[in-house]
Amino acid sequence: MGIPSKEESVLELFFNEPTRHWHFHTIAESAGASDVAVDKWLKKNASGKLIKRIKPKGKMPYYIANWDNHQYHSAKRVFALNKLHESGLLGKLQSLDHAKAVVVFGSFARSDWHTGSDVDVFVLGDPGDLGSGTLWKGLGLGGKSREVSVHNYPTIGDARNIHSGLMKNVVKGFFVKGNIYDIAEVAA
Repeated sequence: MGIPSKEESVLELFFNEPTRHWHFHTIAESAGASDVAVDKWLKKNASGKLIKRIKPKGKMPYYIANWDNHQYHSAKRVFALNKLHESGLLGKLQSLDHAKAVVVFGSFARSDWHTGSDVDVFVLGDPGDLGSGTLWKGLGLGGKSREVSVHNYPTIGDARNIHSGLMKNVVKGFFVKGNIYDIAEVAA
């Protein structure tokens, strides 16, 4: 696991709290970066469509995530995958020997997660010692823990009873182990 750069720490604030109005000094303090560095990164990312600078008349400017921009969602998706990898969760999920398919889905796959979001994981088979409600270190803001919500279906027979809305969400996720055909067997 690498130590995140200060620039990543700044972006992480906007990925975890996309609707928050971030004032300059709060960003510098929260990211643990110098004013000069934060100014440089904010200018770079505001021009890169990830962050918007808003200056209300007669008030101090603030920054907010440009969450309606596709580049923001792409960067947030890559950031989430890196967090899953660096925290060791992807490796843990791939090592589930008695699981036919493992999928990270929900807000982490859609790139609309925030500070309070959990990580939804679908497991067709045995999740081993990974239980629903497990706190996984390194996935939250600043390296804190984030809850992993495991949706476990031991057999294909059990999985056939999955609500169609949940299954639609699962198939749009990241397949960590197995593939869509393992899940499609459920619908057959």
